[in-house]
Amino acid sequence: MTESTSTAESEAALKLAQDFIDAVHAKDLDAVAATLAAAARQLFMHSAGTKTADGVVDIIAGRRRGFCVADVKGKEEILAYTKALFDKFTPLIWRDPGWTVSARGNEIFFSGKGDMVVARTGKPYRNSYVTRFAIDDGKIVRMAEYADATMYARLGVRPNGAEFRALLRAVGRLVSPARSSRSGR
Repeated sequence: MTESTSTAESEAALKLAQDFIDAVHAKDLDAVAATLAAAARQLFMHSAGTKTADGVVDIIAGRRRGFCVADVKGKEEILAYTKALFDKFTPLIWRDPGWTVSARGNEIFFSGKGDMVVARTGKPYRNSYVTRFAIDDGKIVRMAEYADATMYARLGVRPNGAEFRALLRAVGRLVSPARSSRSGR
């Protein structure tokens, strides 16, 4: 979308981001796939800012950043990662959803509280999330998901191949002058 995104384009972008979240809730991998561009990217940003209302506002406003802990590259890898989530958590739901459309209308922000249970252990998982969606030509091209990554790590769930590659790619962001490990952009 351009800087002069119309209201109709902003509404369509919001609907697409909502469709993505609804598809994850329903564990519908085909519906997730329908929302993604072929070269989509999903970044996982560690941030304790998702735990407070002020922190969420700061993330949305760009005043608070996270630290990239996983960089999932391409539609197929995002789908493999998402399928692993479907298998690891039941249910896979975010409660108290909040939606914000950026002032320019080219980014959509979702905030919610995870209400999940690790399928293998029955352990509850209650993280707080903010996800920034960038939409172009009616598809999601980038997602940056902010949450407390240490909470996820403490669950002890094993990464699948897509997750492991994404973790290694995030390590590469630490040493690359071309990619920021802090901005989620």
